[in-house]
Amino acid sequence: MADSSSERLKSKVDLELLKPKNNLKKLQLANDLLVVLRAKVLEYPASHPLKGCSEFILFCCKLIENLVLKKDKIDKKELLKDVFKQLFNLQAPELLVLDATVEFLWSNGLICKIPFSKKSINWIKRKGACFF
Repeated sequence: MADSSSERLKSKVDLELLKPKNNLKKLQLANDLLVVLRAKVLEYPASHPLKGCSEFILFCCKLIENLVLKKDKIDKKELLKDVFKQLFNLQAPELLVLDATVEFLWSNGLICKIPFSKKSINWIKRKGACFF
């Protein structure tokens, strides 16, 4: 039943033209981040406290910095806090520590986008691998 409804809807409207915006876009990005970060958390031993690890926080900040565009108008720090709240069940004092850590990383210039040259080289390597 759901398949036929979906097919009828696709025949009437091109769903690719309808893009989520504002809060719906933020929720979609947060959900995508949660999926990626949960998989990343499972790669580390359970004894390592990732919620206070500055390297993991930096990894998450860089991921968000490269994922969220200015045109999305999403507060990146709030997105990080929301994701960490859901991922690690953080309380108010822990969120303050997270906030201070992000401010420290930002003020020291550690949070940055991946340069276009690195992206280009990586793309060429991936496409070149197909030919060899």
